[in-house]
Amino acid sequence: MSAYRILYGDIHNHNAHGYGVGSIERSLDVARTHLDFFAFTGHSSWHDMPTMEGDRQDHWTRGFERLEQTWPRVQQVIADGNRDGAFCSFLGFEWHSSHWGDQCVVFPRDFRPLCRPDNPAALRRFCVEESALMIPHHLAYPAGRRGVNWEAFDEACTPVVEIFSEHGNGEHDRGPYPYFSHSMGGRETSHTAAAGLESGLRFGFVGSSDDHAGFPGAYGEGLMAALVDDFSRAGIFAAINARRTYALTGDRIELDLRVDGAPMGAAIEAGREVAVEFAVHGRDELDVVEVVQDGRIVHRAHALDAVDADAAFAATLQVRLEWGWGPWGALALDRVCDWAMDLDVEGGRLGRVFPCLQSMPFDERRRHRFERRGDGGLSIRSYSARQGAYRENPNQSVVVEIDGDAETTLALALREPVEQQRRVRLGELQRGSHHAFTGPFPSEAWQWHRVVPLAASSLRGRCTLQVPAGRSHVYLRARQRNGHMAWASPVFLNCR
Repeated sequence: MSAYRILYGDIHNHNAHGYGVGSIERSLDVARTHLDFFAFTGHSSWHDMPTMEGDRQDHWTRGFERLEQTWPRVQQVIADGNRDGAFCSFLGFEWHSSHWGDQCVVFPRDFRPLCRPDNPAALRRFCVEESALMIPHHLAYPAGRRGVNWEAFDEACTPVVEIFSEHGNGEHDRGPYPYFSHSMGGRETSHTAAAGLESGLRFGFVGSSDDHAGFPGAYGEGLMAALVDDFSRAGIFAAINARRTYALTGDRIELDLRVDGAPMGAAIEAGREVAVEFAVHGRDELDVVEVVQDGRIVHRAHALDAVDADAAFAATLQVRLEWGWGPWGALALDRVCDWAMDLDVEGGRLGRVFPCLQSMPFDERRRHRFERRGDGGLSIRSYSARQGAYRENPNQSVVVEIDGDAETTLALALREPVEQQRRVRLGELQRGSHHAFTGPFPSEAWQWHRVVPLAASSLRGRCTLQVPAGRSHVYLRARQRNGHMAWASPVFLNCR
């Protein structure tokens, strides 16, 4: 359906140039490993920070000082890291406010100044002058606890809001991924994205990690997609300003939404009814795709629940390779496990590769690396551990597309942490997963998941919706069997 190219990125993340960990050089290197673009948004200020016991606020103020001191270095690394057509890097910072809610500022150009006003109007004036984005973060926290303040919302500089991050899901107060990882409370109904849209505000959706371990694009912590005309900073900014974006939890689900032919994010004039068309291609079996109009689910669609062998191998299929597990903290055997392995596809063709990389454990030196070897091979270097794992998932994984048949064989040769070789046919993986351990209990393990046929991971649909008097909005929400989700930015009807 769409003529746009989908690019995946993270435009809100942190490191030691603020109150996180890791160098700006590491953040750039990690981002280039598995993303198309990223913006570094160092912690800059918190004008209404509360006083805490034992001078605990020093944790934040020292972070602000580090960003200011190293800002010239940050600017240079971001400028040097940009490669239009291959990878785009953006400069930015995060502005905290207990009363007004946190905002991420992202610049379209290099070598820009920090700005530390004490109110959102002044920050917005600065962003207008800079043609910068001003994006509200972790919307749904309570009033006065850094949740969004919809009264201060203005479309100028703010075409999108961040509805998912490592904090959780701010689309709704009853959806999955609740807020519980921080001390700022749960989700307040009036501060959700759903409440903002219901009040008549107009914005698109993005996700980003807010990762503090110098790991942009951390799997499961939030991601965004931009539908671009060209792979460049200008192209990405144009897509965001047009709201041609969608939010993701982690898996790179491909979404397309059209309302009377207009793409996600558009604002159109409509008559009494509109035609909605959508296409979804997941990285796992799809559970449900929902069309949401004015806060109500008005259409549900499901992919095929069971696919026979002939249909499964008639089109490109997907398989997930996952590695990690290992001993947990209570066993006093905490460790980092290094992995090195070669995957060869025999009697078939290797297609696209989608890394799914957790952020922890923090390590300034270690990196994940994926090297293609023609159409039949992939070499992987990685590491895994349970220390600090996001929502207690220590594993790394990769989803690969394969063209083949039931006899196509996946040969995996481990070099680290042990030497081990295993072969499995796709026909076997169509019936069930394949699991192996690197040693006796409680050693690390790896697993081939069951194959995911195209018919089980993809869905196209169409429905006709009635348009109420006055303004209306329509968006798409998709959920996979493994729980990963995507939200397409709304199309706005009769919203002058």
